[in-house]
Amino acid sequence: MSEIERLWADGVATVRLNRPDIRNALTAPMQAELISTFDELHHDRETRVVVIEGAGSSFCAGGHIGALSKEKEQGPGTADDERNAQFEGRQRLRRLQRVIQAIRGCEKPVLASIDGPAVGGGFDLALACDVRFASSRAKFGEVFARIGLFPGTGGTFLLPQVVGVSQALDLIWSGEVFDAERAYALGIVRSVHADRAALDRTVAEYSARLTLGPPLAISLAKAAVYRCMNQDLAAAFDFAATAETITLTSSDHREGVTAFRDKRPPMFRGR
Repeated sequence: MSEIERLWADGVATVRLNRPDIRNALTAPMQAELISTFDELHHDRETRVVVIEGAGSSFCAGGHIGALSKEKEQGPGTADDERNAQFEGRQRLRRLQRVIQAIRGCEKPVLASIDGPAVGGGFDLALACDVRFASSRAKFGEVFARIGLFPGTGGTFLLPQVVGVSQALDLIWSGEVFDAERAYALGIVRSVHADRAALDRTVAEYSARLTLGPPLAISLAKAAVYRCMNQDLAAAFDFAATAETITLTSSDHREGVTAFRDKRPPMFRGR
């Protein structure tokens, strides 16, 4: 059985994590499905926006630690056992990292609709999305330090980009779990809503607005923003010059100008 659900309507693809029995933890099968799904959506011209949400009362609890817990209960083994455990742990982490990379690398706007806990790798999955929305029962946290772990699923890279260095270090060092209002104050979520129904309405409205925009310009803007985070101004201007040239010669730009002159809504087609 698939561990994610895929819904599609009017240019919006909804990817629902569907293991509510384990708080939508990222099992190996779910990881593989997410990677392949985001690869498809990245290349699908009909998809304008992607929304990630969780089934049930959680967004995502991060990596599935059931197998890891069993290993720890067995206690220390031989040196070979320890090396094998390190290798297997690294492989598990690499798979989780590929999920985060697949989400961040998608050229479409990716929105997180967070109803319930998003902790550990689940928090990092949300941070990999472009814009996040939350219900009042959402919880967040880089909880790795609580169990003596380094946040290997991207928190040290993603969180400072959203909240700044000092706040990121405080949250990572403490492993604090915090509520949606604090997440809003920190700029992690765009808005907080009373319940799931209100959250769904807001995400649907925001998604619908994005589908009416020029896909080419939107995807290039996304690429430029993330690229510029790791570049100096000269390199950023180089990319901007290329991107601007592409959009200047696009059909979408011509349509936008024509629609403006005709005083009608534009019909953008991503060309």
